[in-house]
Amino acid sequence: MNKLIIQKSIRATVLLIIAGVFIGVFHQYDLPVAILLLAFLVYKFIQEININPNKYKTRVLFIGVLSQMLIGVAFELWGIRNGHWIYHDLSSGREFPLWLPVAWAFTFLYFYRYERTIFSNIPNLTVSRKLLIVALIYAFYPTFGEMITINLGVWTYAWGYQLFGVPLLAIFLLMFMHSSFFLFFRFILKKYRIYDPVFNA
Repeated sequence: MNKLIIQKSIRATVLLIIAGVFIGVFHQYDLPVAILLLAFLVYKFIQEININPNKYKTRVLFIGVLSQMLIGVAFELWGIRNGHWIYHDLSSGREFPLWLPVAWAFTFLYFYRYERTIFSNIPNLTVSRKLLIVALIYAFYPTFGEMITINLGVWTYAWGYQLFGVPLLAIFLLMFMHSSFFLFFRFILKKYRIYDPVFNA
C-alpha cells in the first residue's frame, strides 16, 4: 500500500480518537465544545481551500459542509424525537447537543481530505472502485468514532444487536447515508461539468 495513504490513514484515525475523547470527556459542556469544534472546522476549511485552489473548490467544500450539516441535523432530530437514541448530561432538559451540527459539518471536510489523499495516490480509479473504497471508509471511521463517544457516556442507542454500543443498523445507515451523499455530489458535479478529485473518476 502507498506509504502516503498509510500515513494519512494513521493521522485520520488519531484525529478521530482525539475528537472522540474530547467530545466524550467534555460533552456536558456542549457550548464550549461547539465553539472549539467550529474554530477547528474553519481552520481546516481554509487550509483545504489553499491546497490546489480553483474557482469551484470553495463552492464544493462550502456546499458539502452546509448540506452535510443540514442532513445530519435532520437525521439527529428524527432519531431523538422517535426515541432511537438519547444524549446524556445536557443542561436545562435539552435533548440536542449544541456541538452536533458542527460535528456533522466537519464529517464532510474530514472525509473529503482523507478521500482526496487516497484517490490521488491510486491510479486509474473507476467510479465503482471509488464507491467501494468510500463504503469501506464509512463503515469504519464513523462506527469507530461512535464507539469512543458512546463508551464515554455521550449518548445511548435504543436499537439492539450492538457492537461496542453501536447497533448494526446504525452502521448500515451511516454507510448508506454517506455513500448516497457521495453519489449525489458526483451526479451534481458531473451534470454541471465541474471536476473534483474526490467525486470524479
